Amino acid sequence: MKHIALGATAAAVLSILAGCASITPTVETTPGYAIYDIKAAPGLTHSQVAAAVKTSLQKSMSTVQITNAIPPSPLPEKAGRFQLVSPLKGTGLAALAAASGQSLQVPSCEGAIMTAQAADSSMRMYGEATSFFACVMPYQGGWALNVYTTFRKASGAFNPQTMAATILKPLTGDSSQFIPRTINGMVEAVRATGATITLVEAFPS
Repeated sequence: MKHIALGATAAAVLSILAGCASITPTVETTPGYAIYDIKAAPGLTHSQVAAAVKTSLQKSMSTVQITNAIPPSPLPEKAGRFQLVSPLKGTGLAALAAASGQSLQVPSCEGAIMTAQAADSSMRMYGEATSFFACVMPYQGGWALNVYTTFRKASGAFNPQTMAATILKPLTGDSSQFIPRTINGMVEAVRATGATITLVEAFPS
């Protein structure tokens, strides 16, 4: 009877997996962004706003790379916005990527006083990785905080870890749920400086 029960259980599991398209090895990358307007409090400096964003990312990411720059002079009248650019444009590598159906674009912020590239690799063994690009762009009325994110996940039968994660994701979700929390952390860190920060645009909305 014990063997029969084990056989029935195994058959049921195999039947579920056989009918599940999610066991097909799949890699999916999903981008997103949020743009905030920051109005200065009395005495608030460029470096304080940049430091707030940096410190927040350090608390939640596995790695953070910061590039500081000098504010443009004169400051622009309107808040800036990030752009997606192709660093390989016009090269042979770009043609190769296009031929294989790939499009490589990276965020860029012209006139930013600080750019940050951060990554969370804590769920890498389960096929998940999150990256953040954030920049602080000063203008005459304050600053623009631009945040661009990518979430990459592997699902299906790559290995036992991704297979187990694929089966459990309908119940537990994946680590992309922590992206809003990380962005909110940056917002709260900026707000703690005394500045007023308002969401201007976001995707997904």
